[in-house]
Amino acid sequence: MKARYELANMNLTVSNVTLRNAADSYVLLKAADDQNNEITIKLSHEQAEFLEAELRDVNRRRRENSPYIPGNDQERINDDDSFNLF
Repeated sequence: MKARYELANMNLTVSNVTLRNAADSYVLLKAADDQNNEITIKLSHEQAEFLEAELRDVNRRRRENSPYIPGNDQERINDDDSFNLF
């Protein structure tokens, strides 16, 4: 089954993280909007790490292409503003 949903103006939160070595190890990612519509996605730790790497890469590309960052400001481009939750 394939499904595609396009959601806008959602706030993402990590709502629960179990220990990696737990019997049922998972990370819950929750998206909610202002009307309390909510989607919860259960990820394995490996999937969560992949998502974290994808988001880090998108942020890096955004900073590299941002007109607001001077061309030689490599320190800001290479800043890692992610949180290691896993």
